[in-house]
Amino acid sequence: PASLNGVVGFKPTARRVPLAGAYPLSATLDSIGPLALSVAACAVADAAMAGEEMPPLHLPLPLAGLRIGIPRGVLFDDTESEVATAFDRCLGKVEQAGARIADLSVEDLLADMRAATRRATIASMEGAEVHADWLTTGASVPVDPHVSGPLSRALAIPASVYIRTLRRRSALAAAMDERLASVDVLALPTTPVTAPTIASMASDVALRDRTEGLLLRNTQVANQFDLCAISLPMPGTARPAGLMLVARNGQDRHLLRIAAEVERLLG
Repeated sequence: PASLNGVVGFKPTARRVPLAGAYPLSATLDSIGPLALSVAACAVADAAMAGEEMPPLHLPLPLAGLRIGIPRGVLFDDTESEVATAFDRCLGKVEQAGARIADLSVEDLLADMRAATRRATIASMEGAEVHADWLTTGASVPVDPHVSGPLSRALAIPASVYIRTLRRRSALAAAMDERLASVDVLALPTTPVTAPTIASMASDVALRDRTEGLLLRNTQVANQFDLCAISLPMPGTARPAGLMLVARNGQDRHLLRIAAEVERLLG
């Protein structure tokens, strides 16, 4: 999910919304979710795409007693001061509304997932299969080398590594689901940094790679561990920054109701 210029982004539980007709990147990780101007608009679009009734966002869901876990550690490393300040401000408002805030470590699961995908990510291996025809022939295609390079490397990964990675990912997703049973949602910055300019990245490959890693780091957790997530705009920042709420697999409707109340609280 991404919050840009007041946009709300919703990433549903994978496989709730049919992937038919969408161009694939990763059959395992792909999910289709809306970007809209409010949580309610996201809920309407999501319900239509999933063929479900819209969750009752009009029914109050008091934040009093809500359990919110903060996964401090690597997901908060290198967070810009402005983003950190805005996050803490939002968290303070939610806590004043009666929510129970507590740190919830997921560091071991993140480290295990990094180890499982060290040789290649699931997205890169499955993306390599999607694009195998032109990757193997070396055909000239209008694809950024920054994208085609990792796909080419992933194409050489043995099938046994891919299968083992999928098996390990399933086990880690189950472990994360058990870990999150003690909270209603996790809360963290959608990205630890605000959007850089293209010009600032163009001439510095190392800076570009580091920044890309930071921009993908937090949001990919929901994909990797088969969760649902939503990003809400955080007020008071010069450049758009998002507050991300993450819930367990299948808890989409509950997450949307929580997000609607947090959105109302933040104004």
